[in-house]
Amino acid sequence: MAALPIWRGDRLLQGIVRGQRFVHNPAVQDGLLLLSRRAGALLDSADGAPLSQTLERIHIGAASDPAWLREARLLLRYGMVQHPRHEQLAVDAWLGRRPKAAERSFDLWLHVTNDCNLDCPYCYIDKSKARMDDGAMDRALRAIEAAAAAGHCERVHVRYAGGEPMLRFAQLQRFHADAVAACARHGVRYTAAILSNGTVVPDGAPAWVRAHGVGLSLSIDGLGDTQDVMRPTRAGRGSWQHLERGLAAWRRGGVEPYVLVTLGAGNIDEAPALVDWLLAEGLAFRLSLVRDLELGSGDLDDKHGAQRPRQAPLAAGGILQGAPLQRVLRPLMAAYDAIEAHVGAQIDAGVKVAPEFRARHRFCDLSPFRPIGKACGAGSNYAAIGPAAAFSACQAALHHGDEVATLDGDRSIVEQARAHQPFGAFTRAEGNVDCRTCRHQLSCAGGCPLLLYRRDGHIDGRSPFCEIFRAVLPRIVRIAALELVGVQRRAAAAV
Repeated sequence: MAALPIWRGDRLLQGIVRGQRFVHNPAVQDGLLLLSRRAGALLDSADGAPLSQTLERIHIGAASDPAWLREARLLLRYGMVQHPRHEQLAVDAWLGRRPKAAERSFDLWLHVTNDCNLDCPYCYIDKSKARMDDGAMDRALRAIEAAAAAGHCERVHVRYAGGEPMLRFAQLQRFHADAVAACARHGVRYTAAILSNGTVVPDGAPAWVRAHGVGLSLSIDGLGDTQDVMRPTRAGRGSWQHLERGLAAWRRGGVEPYVLVTLGAGNIDEAPALVDWLLAEGLAFRLSLVRDLELGSGDLDDKHGAQRPRQAPLAAGGILQGAPLQRVLRPLMAAYDAIEAHVGAQIDAGVKVAPEFRARHRFCDLSPFRPIGKACGAGSNYAAIGPAAAFSACQAALHHGDEVATLDGDRSIVEQARAHQPFGAFTRAEGNVDCRTCRHQLSCAGGCPLLLYRRDGHIDGRSPFCEIFRAVLPRIVRIAALELVGVQRRAAAAV
C-alpha cells in the first residue's frame, strides 16, 4: 500500500464551521467528515504521488506512524483521497472493508381514495368519490405477494395515500394486516407509512399506527392563515384549527409525525416562520417546491390545480433564474439560517440535536448523503396503484389515461413496474453538459424526472429548480457538518 498513488477525490465540497474543517464526498454513503489537522494536510497534499512519499513530504516518519496511517485509511474509506481503480481489491483488504449488498426494496404508492376533505389548489389529484374497492385491493395484495414469492425484493414499502387515506382507515387496516402476512410467508419485510393532511384522526388510529410500526407524515404548509389559504376545506374554510387538533391527537397517542411542507408562491415568504415553529415543536420535516407536473415549468404557481388544461411540453431550458429565483431563495435561505441557528444552539447547550438533521431532513428529491444515479425509481423499484386498479410508474401520472395501465393481480408488482414505462426508462442517458460536470450530480440527478419529461419530452436536462438545488445543497452539507461538531464535542466530554 505504501507505493499506492493517491489523488484528491473529485467534486468534494469543503468548508469550515465552528472553526472545524469539513469535507463532503457525494459519491459515498454518508460521505461527510470533520478533518483533523493530519487529515487536512494529507488531503491537501494528495497529488498523485505514492502514499508513503506523500506522508513523508508532510511529516518525517509519518509513513510508519499509526496515527497518520489511521487518517490515510479514513480518507481512503470515504473516497476523499482516491487510488488507481485496478488497486481497489488491495485497498479494500487494507481497510478491512467487506462490501455489503443493499437491501432490495420496492416502493409502492397505494392511493386508497381520491376523496378528500381538503381542496389544496396545487394538488394533482382530481377529487372524486373514487376509491379502491375490495377487488382492487385484492389485486394489489396478490401482485405484492407474487413479487415476494418470486424473490424480486426483500422489502416492500407502501405509502398509503389519497386523497385523504384516513377516510378509508378500516379498509387500510385490513389491507395492511393481509399484506404483512402475505410477505412474511416468503421471508419478505413489509413496511408502510401514511400520508395524511392531519385533520382526520379516526378513533384508535394513533394506537394502531404505533402498535404496527407504521410511519406517519402530515402535510403542513404554513401557520394559521397561511395554512388556511394553502390547504382550505372543500367548503372553502380554513383547516389550521382542524390540523392543530389532529396533530395534538396523534401526539397524545404517542405518534410523532414527519412533516411534509410544500412551498409555492402563496407561502414561500412564510417559510422561515414555519421552520421556526417546526423546530420549536421538535418535528422533523421535508421542504418541497410546488411542481408544475402538467407543463414542467419552474413556476411556483400553487393555484393552477389538477384542472389546468394539459398542453404540449415547453421548449427546453425553462430554468428558474433571475428575479423569480431570488424571490424563492431569499426566504429559503432564511429558513436554513433558522435551522443552522437551532442546531448551533443545541450544540452550545451540549445536547443531541433534535430533530436530527442529517438523518431526517430532506429538500425536494435531493440526496446529499446517499449517492443516486437517478432521482426517482419510477419504472424500476417504484410504482403507484389507484382506484379501479389503475397502475402507473408515478403517482402523479395516475390521472392521465395514456400513462396508466390496469394492474394484473396474478403478476409480480415489480415485473409490471419494469414493463410499464410510459415515459421510457427514467434514467439519464447522458444529461446536458452542466449536469455532467456539476459537483452535485450524484445528490440531485436532475431532480424530478416527470417534471423534466413534461417540459422537454425526455429527462436528459437540467431541472427547472437547478439553481435552487445548487444553493441549498451546500447549506444542507454545512448544517450536517455542524451537527457532527456537536457529536464530536459530546464524545470528547464523555471521555
